[in-house]
Amino acid sequence: MTAAKLASTNAGKPILETIVYCEGAKLLLDAFSQAVRNVTLLHEQQFRTIVEGDPEAGRFDLLIHEALEQKQNAKYAYMNHLESHGCSNTK
Repeated sequence: MTAAKLASTNAGKPILETIVYCEGAKLLLDAFSQAVRNVTLLHEQQFRTIVEGDPEAGRFDLLIHEALEQKQNAKYAYMNHLESHGCSNTK
């Protein structure tokens, strides 16, 4: 769906209110959402340690790398589900 179509479909409502999902898609979207939050949290923690002058702030690098991989896997699992299952339709 293009941004223009999404904007016109949305008509001022939150995006998720304008799209219908099956239960599997909802679960995959929730997993993707959680993965995004995990990456954000790790970046925030690393930022704070750097600002505080912690010389071991690099310890977050591997954790962030793994969290980014999980986010990518969750994103593609969700997108592949929508494509193969065809369960995303606008109201």
